[in-house]
Parts: sequence; structure tokens; C-alpha cells
Amino acid sequence: MSILAFISLSLALGISAMVLMHRCADAAPIPLSSGMLVAFTLSVVHVVLFVLGMLVGNYFHFADTQNSDAFAKSNALVLLGFSVVVAVKLLLPHLGRKAKPMAFDLNAGTVRVLLFTIATGINGFLLGMGVGFVALLGGSLHKALWPLFVATFLFSTLGIMFGRQHVPLRPRRWMAVSAVVIVATAVVTVVAAG
Repeated sequence: MSILAFISLSLALGISAMVLMHRCADAAPIPLSSGMLVAFTLSVVHVVLFVLGMLVGNYFHFADTQNSDAFAKSNALVLLGFSVVVAVKLLLPHLGRKAKPMAFDLNAGTVRVLLFTIATGINGFLLGMGVGFVALLGGSLHKALWPLFVATFLFSTLGIMFGRQHVPLRPRRWMAVSAVVIVATAVVTVVAAG
């Protein structure tokens, strides 16, 4: 997988983190210094879950010792499947006229915030599993780690800042953009696998 694919997936996951943090900070405002600490924790946990997902994907990916490209298309199709699942999971809470996704109180305490970051990192874990079928962790660790950390930290901090100020955000549009980027990246990977 190219660095551009990793950057695209990182931006998509960062956008979903921004929408999530905006919703939480809008419902229960948090001081900016504490908010940045929450954003940092969220970023670290999401990166760890994504990398763990890649590790699991590497373990289960299809491989042939004689020909390394024999199952490239099959592995890319698995990535596409995981991408569609994650895209649907991102969009589902925002569909419908009166859709009101749940918000979490970011002032709830360290343990609860940590559990919250783990629970919200499941999408990254699933996407990481799909990526693990296509890219080996050994050669792609830095390509996966740094763009995702930077994007998640910056976007989630932005979401907290906007949420604290009650700046309106169109979550349905942002999540649609995130879902489209995830699926489009997977489709490009399938096409590149030939």
C-alpha cells in the first residue's frame, strides 16, 4: 500500500474523531487543556488499535511462498470488505431525520475516558485488520503510525475546540466524506492489485 493510501485512511479516521469529539464537547464542555489531553489519549489508543488490527490482518492474510503476488487481489478484496463495514458503521448513527448519536462526558474521569477511547477505536481496529491483509506491518509501521496519530490528534482537538464553543458542524456530511474516502481508498487498492 502506498503512503497516499495510508494518509487517506488517516484523514478519514481523523474526520470521524473530529465529529465524535465535537459531539461530546458540545454536550459537556471540557477545559481546553484537559481536552487536548483527551485528544492525545484518543490518538494514542486509536493508533495502537489500528496497528494491532494490522498485526491480526498480517496473521490471517492469504500468502503463497512461491509467488508473493498470487493472492494480491484476494487480500485487496478483504480490505474492501472491511472498509465497507467500517463505512456503514460510521454512517449508520447519522442516518434518519432525527438521528441523535450518543455523546460521552469527557469529564467522567481517567478510567472512563480510557474505556471510551478503546470503544471508539474499534473502527480503526477493523480497518487496520483490512489493511493488514494488504500491507505487512514490518514494512509499513511508520506509514501507518505517524499519519494516523497526527490526523487523529489534530482533528479531535479541532472537534473539541469547536464543540466547546458550540460552533455548528454538519456531522452527516463529514461522516459521509469519511466513509467515501475509506471506500474509495480500498477500491483504488483493489484496482492496483489487478
